[in-house]
Amino acid sequence: MNKLIDEILDEVFPADITEIINQQECLGIRLSGGIDSALLCFLTMTKFPNKKIIPITMYNKMRPTAINSVNRVREVLQILNPDNILMKPEIGYFDTTGFEPTEEMRDDYILTGEKYNPKDIFQNRWFNELLDKYEGKLNMFISGETLNPPLDVQAELCHIRGEFPPDRNIKASRIFTSWNYNEFTRYEFRPFRNKTKKELASWVKQLGLMKTLFPITETCELETIHYYTYSRRFNIEYKNPGIEPCRRCWPCREKWWAYGYYDFMTEEEEGTLLKGKNQNAGDYGQ
Repeated sequence: MNKLIDEILDEVFPADITEIINQQECLGIRLSGGIDSALLCFLTMTKFPNKKIIPITMYNKMRPTAINSVNRVREVLQILNPDNILMKPEIGYFDTTGFEPTEEMRDDYILTGEKYNPKDIFQNRWFNELLDKYEGKLNMFISGETLNPPLDVQAELCHIRGEFPPDRNIKASRIFTSWNYNEFTRYEFRPFRNKTKKELASWVKQLGLMKTLFPITETCELETIHYYTYSRRFNIEYKNPGIEPCRRCWPCREKWWAYGYYDFMTEEEEGTLLKGKNQNAGDYGQ
């Protein structure tokens, strides 16, 4: 196991980036509660056991129970790495109530990869506020963003949802970036941008995290108010809207493709995958 983890750490953290990380006082980890960011936080804690790690989390007020998953992930990460320093998390809340993207927004997103939704608008502002708050002591942000599945897989997964976010392909080569802000050099490190979820799933399984970390992670992004629409559209009965995975948003479908499970080890119900009607892209507005 030691050889395996060393090989993974060497691949995720190249020597030149490791040198820069070692110079930082604090590391900001974007911890969403999903398996990708949880895995990256686990690897970061393993590689840099003496670093202060600040979990950075954004919550959509339209899916309020997501905070429970993040708290569980933090607890398990601390158990797996008991000697590490997980600092008090930085938490931001955004609200997508009433947001309706225009066709112009969608077209521009496909062409440029520039996001337009409230989450990303809020994120840009909030991250600058964090930089100001820490006054030069938090200059490294680490994110678990992944590469899209292959196009043929996307066609299979997305016939009930639409397109996978194109910016994840456009930015695949931009793993490490830097910029100047208030006299400090800031860094953004996204080591998984050129890896798909299925590639990361191999690591999760080999490291034994399927029994400890994976079962408590939450990937579903469907807002609670849309469960009723999805229930009718896909003929699925939801017992705990906003808590259980919807199984039909693209994060859910991608997780199922990579692991064979949805959130909380939820399996696909036999015969439900193709039951929905009018399952073309743009058929509903989430």
